[in-house]
Amino acid sequence: MDAPLVRTFWLPRAGASPDACEDAFAVRPGWPFAAAVADGATESAFAGAWARHLVQHFCRDLPATPAALQDQLVHWRAAWQPDRLGATSPWYVAAKLEEGAHAALLGLVLHSDGTWQAVAVGDAVLLHLRGKRLLQAWPLDDPAQFHHRPALISSRVEAALPEVEGWRGEWRPGDAFVLATDALGAWLLATDPALPLRLPPEGLAAHVTAARRRRTLRNDDVAAVVVHCPP
Repeated sequence: MDAPLVRTFWLPRAGASPDACEDAFAVRPGWPFAAAVADGATESAFAGAWARHLVQHFCRDLPATPAALQDQLVHWRAAWQPDRLGATSPWYVAAKLEEGAHAALLGLVLHSDGTWQAVAVGDAVLLHLRGKRLLQAWPLDDPAQFHHRPALISSRVEAALPEVEGWRGEWRPGDAFVLATDALGAWLLATDPALPLRLPPEGLAAHVTAARRRRTLRNDDVAAVVVHCPP
């Protein structure tokens, strides 16, 4: 069976440099297929690096159930080495390292037998589409549910493990999935969830930029992975 086809999308907030983007994505091709997006919390130090750490480890280890993700978070925290990142930073940034980095995470695993599993902490959203029709949005399905204090994963080894949500389902040939961080996910739910299926990354970037100017899309970093299941 052919592997899923993938497009990725990533755009910093308006006025910010690409290096300042705190959203991240990763993809594991082949079977089982995996994709993940993470949204680093701006108020924490090195949130973007922590977001990248989470998505890369998810696609390596494939913890597709809440219990498996909580187990892996213990190891991912132990492997996190923020001291190297803060070695040449100003004292006030180094001090923030003690508070830890924080990020939301959404991970998806597709299996060649037609099943899928997903886990989430926070407000990134998974859209399951069939024939460009939205079948399901998870873990949030209404733009009004997004707020400024989502659950987050802390990088601190001693921090309590977060509550992880899990879901599973079945996919059919030709189905599509969109994994999107919060600002983009909320906007897609309010407008057109199938828009990323029809547009190349540069086209989606133009729509996002226009929506930010109209203030119908919050000016925040965005990341997405668009997954087309094999026919």
